[in-house]
Amino acid sequence: MKIIQVILVPSFILFVAIYFRYFQSLILDRLVVSAFALLGSLLVLAPDWSDRLAHSLGVGRGADLVTYFGLTGLLFFCLVLFSKLRRLESRLTEVVRSQTLE
Repeated sequence: MKIIQVILVPSFILFVAIYFRYFQSLILDRLVVSAFALLGSLLVLAPDWSDRLAHSLGVGRGADLVTYFGLTGLLFFCLVLFSKLRRLESRLTEVVRSQTLE
């Protein structure tokens, strides 16, 4: 086992434990976080799997495939956060208006 594997796999476990402990979330969110941690651990422990998957999808290297998926996920995450921020700003505006009228 390589040193990076010894560092990353416990890190994934720690991140999931922290998420479950400090963030109250829906069961679906917990399943998604657990699935990503499991997938990340599998790709760390068996990096040749990402190469095989990348070649079957027409990407040169597994690292490139992981980067593409990571950037796509980051973009999705940013859009979700942006929409929640807009919704929160709208609710805050409504509350302030109603308080002002009272």
